[in-house]
Amino acid sequence: MPGGVAEVVGSAVVPQIVIGAPSPSVEPSVISPEYRSLPFRPDVVIDGWSNDYLTVRGVSQRGHLHRYNGAPRQDDFVMHNLPDGRVIVVVADGVSAAPQSHIGASTATKQAADWLHANLRYDLANFDWLPLLKSTAWALNERAQALLGLDAPDPVRAEEQLATTLVCAVIEPTGAHTVRAHLISAGDSDAWLLSAGHYMELLAGKTDSPSGIASSAVVGLPRVPAEVAPVVVDMGYNDVLLIATDGIGDPLGTGQGGVGNLFREVLGRPSPPSLIEFAHAVDFSRETFDDDRTLVAVWPRREAPPQAGTRQAARPRSQVEGLQ
Repeated sequence: MPGGVAEVVGSAVVPQIVIGAPSPSVEPSVISPEYRSLPFRPDVVIDGWSNDYLTVRGVSQRGHLHRYNGAPRQDDFVMHNLPDGRVIVVVADGVSAAPQSHIGASTATKQAADWLHANLRYDLANFDWLPLLKSTAWALNERAQALLGLDAPDPVRAEEQLATTLVCAVIEPTGAHTVRAHLISAGDSDAWLLSAGHYMELLAGKTDSPSGIASSAVVGLPRVPAEVAPVVVDMGYNDVLLIATDGIGDPLGTGQGGVGNLFREVLGRPSPPSLIEFAHAVDFSRETFDDDRTLVAVWPRREAPPQAGTRQAARPRSQVEGLQ
């Protein structure tokens, strides 16, 4: 090897993780003009960081179907660190029947995060969450007014064009390596606690009809429920909070199949995955599951990151194809 040339360590080719039969391979197409080229909509968004109490990872990616047909990514998310160490997570899934729901999802996540930043109290035991949803719904009405050139806000037109689901979570430290999460939702997005290898559903996603068939009808913002009751869950050292859209929730199901095994392995390691490892797992290929995917994972802070220039010990060989 010529002097002064650094050695390349690791594979430059990373195969997609395949679970069962794969989805067709698709080269992402440009966004179709009917969905408006502005505001700019990236195919994939990746974020993640740690504060003194928590580690978070988040990915939102366009599904295979939208990559094929030119529709934009209709999901969005926000992760925000508050000065007191609490973390805000907001996840939105634009309703597919609403043509501009990608704009609705982005509007909702930004407004909800801004509202929580400005209005969140330290004591959440008796906090009123309903104004959060009302404020976000009104932001959608105003966005639709500007987008469509209406004389006044119109909730019906806003729902037709911008409807979106929403999950908001506030995670606060409660002790050494323990945290408490407060979650509310509007629509069919999902949340779970992954604890000791088991997925405990915190928010119900798609509901089954009396016939046993899952309904695809979604009621989200700007419709506001009459009342909002938060789900509160305490997390220990080895627990992981997952908040996702149905692009993750549908293939995950009860967590007993291949997708559950994948996330159980990737998220249950002694230290959280890197941003790229996390995004690689979310990008798994499985036949018929081609919806947009958004997943945010939250861990109580486990260990300090390795110092720059040090090499971590090799991980054991994975049993999941594509993670070797």
